[in-house]
Amino acid sequence: MAEALLKVENIKKHFKTPKGMLHAVDGVDFEMEKGETLGLVGESGCGKSTIGRVILRLIEPTDGEIYFEDQNVNKMKKKQMIKLRRDMQIIFQDPFSSLNPRLSVSEIIAEPLIIHNIVKNKNSELDKEVSRLMETVGLAERLVNSYPHELDGGRRQRIGIARALALRPKFIVADEPVSALDVSIQAQILNLLQDLQEELDLTYLFITHDLSVVKHISDNIAVMYLGKIVEKAPSDELFKNSLHPYTQALLSAIPVPSLKSKRERILLKGEIASPIDPKPGCRFAARCNYAMDKCFNEDPELIEIGREHEVACFLVEE
Repeated sequence: MAEALLKVENIKKHFKTPKGMLHAVDGVDFEMEKGETLGLVGESGCGKSTIGRVILRLIEPTDGEIYFEDQNVNKMKKKQMIKLRRDMQIIFQDPFSSLNPRLSVSEIIAEPLIIHNIVKNKNSELDKEVSRLMETVGLAERLVNSYPHELDGGRRQRIGIARALALRPKFIVADEPVSALDVSIQAQILNLLQDLQEELDLTYLFITHDLSVVKHISDNIAVMYLGKIVEKAPSDELFKNSLHPYTQALLSAIPVPSLKSKRERILLKGEIASPIDPKPGCRFAARCNYAMDKCFNEDPELIEIGREHEVACFLVEE
């Protein structure tokens, strides 16, 4: 096995609320190799975007450790973090609100180059680098002086991708980068991300709620539910042999382009457990068709049941 580029160990992120402590992320572990794409999947509010921001230290973790190239990210001081920003970048979900409306396309892409002193000559050299980045992500040169409000969602997201690539990072958190786009544009952006990964040897943490999208781009997939990873496996293995009831329900909801398909939709009943000061037990138990007494009293651990296939479910253990 290749050496891990990123290690996440027992990461927790809790937020104080008037009703108690909200457990947004509650003990998450995973590793990523260089050049890998890990798809992080789950419904809204499960904590997947919080994990991406904690890894980049856009928000501070409550507990746990993050290692990037064997360096402890949590213990880095301000100057070390500024240097690390070159290697770790993010593509945000909303391609409009993540761009400064007062800056032109060229100014947005040039900003990280100026802040990190990547270019010495702030005229010709900067213009040349901005043009190269625009060409890399498929933005026409005529748009160089355009503003975000003048462009469609696909072009705006290409600006966000160019900005993330400006510092030539090794690792990128793609936080639902296609969820705000039309389906036809989604395919273009996904293909662009794959081409860039191959060309630039990038590593992606690809966050999404759409399993059909994540299958297209991911090497491995981790499924989250209310702050915990409930199943993790290589992409093909997860789709062929999903074992956690929640994963099975998610997969059953993917539309099948065939009238002859006999796949039955698994409908989840019951109320979603509160993430505020959660009680012991599996957080999916109240909605699970197979829940046993112990599911409501004990936390199932993520255990390996096959080659690189891990599941947190008492049914699998038995």
